[in-house]
Amino acid sequence: MTPIRLTAVLTHPIQYYSAWFRFIAAQVPELSLAVVHAVEPTAEQQGVGFERAFTWDTPLLEGFESVTVRSSRPAERVDTKHFWSLDVPEVAKAVERTHPDVALVTGWYSVTLIRALRACRRLGIPVLYRGDSHLLSGPAGWRRPLWSVKTWLLLRQFDGYLSPGKRVSEYLDRFGVAAERIFQVPHGVDNDFFATCAARYRTPAAREKARREWGITADEFVPLFVGKLTRSKRPLNVARAVARLQDKATFLVVGTGSEQADLEAEARRLNVNMKLVGFLNQTELGRAYAVADCLTLPSDFPETWGLVVNEALATGLPVVVSDAVGCAPDLVVNGETGYVYPLDDIQALAARLDAVRRRKAEGHDWGPACRALIARYSYPQMSSGLLRACRAMVH
Repeated sequence: MTPIRLTAVLTHPIQYYSAWFRFIAAQVPELSLAVVHAVEPTAEQQGVGFERAFTWDTPLLEGFESVTVRSSRPAERVDTKHFWSLDVPEVAKAVERTHPDVALVTGWYSVTLIRALRACRRLGIPVLYRGDSHLLSGPAGWRRPLWSVKTWLLLRQFDGYLSPGKRVSEYLDRFGVAAERIFQVPHGVDNDFFATCAARYRTPAAREKARREWGITADEFVPLFVGKLTRSKRPLNVARAVARLQDKATFLVVGTGSEQADLEAEARRLNVNMKLVGFLNQTELGRAYAVADCLTLPSDFPETWGLVVNEALATGLPVVVSDAVGCAPDLVVNGETGYVYPLDDIQALAARLDAVRRRKAEGHDWGPACRALIARYSYPQMSSGLLRACRAMVH
């Protein structure tokens, strides 16, 4: 059979997508994939929110066909919060030159993506929607009706919809998308990559050594936070919860951001033993997941999914997340892969952390259930759902 020509449009290379695209190019012969990146950000632009410049230490442009439309410009931004901050009109011609049968556009958070979407409509190319916005992540108050109208209108510009989980399916259903146009394409990371990165620290001796190098003793309970230190991520909530634990604990923090000074001050005020190790790149994260006893993600509703939860589960690490985190209904089975607690309920967060600690002290192994669940959120499953969607668009 002739492969379906699929063009994916992104504002810039994204490490999670790049790994998936490599899998598709190598393992899914039914799809002929081309990727259009509007720009390639500088290290400074990549580091927005982390408060430091960096580049990812995994390949972003290798293993699949791609084109970058143009170089980035100093004033441009590639994060999702600034609609007009990246405008690349040339993206329309770049999409046209790939001659796709189907296009995949990753939402509408940038005017550049809207330009790509309009080009596809003009050329008669069916377009797949890929996003993780949901009903809880929308604005409240007087802006809610305006958001609803905008969302309804923009969703009508797509022909098919890739849903990563329960909350997105509910969102699409609420806005009147027909069930037969929704295809389950779960959010995933390279599970094998993260499991392998953590495995070398998993032996008792290697884990104790890695802990010792970060000033953590072998017998301490270690909750882990990974991500940008911003207000919406709620890192201070973890420090406050750890302060309520009765047994010896160290709060391990991987990340940087605008809330770092406040977090350090709160930890000092509460006399919480906290190890702030700064930003760790992709290949370095396995050490943190191996050293920790659980991952905690206390974010509010802008955390529309939370791929660090996928990463942690892939290494066998249980998770404790707020009920505002988008992946909570899909990835967190209470008592099996971790626990969910009400957003900003510090006492409930402390209780869930203590439940993880107690069960581990009793000899419970969280790893098998975590790995079994996350196996359903992997590149083969994602690619199978994507292929079904592309076939439906073509036929």
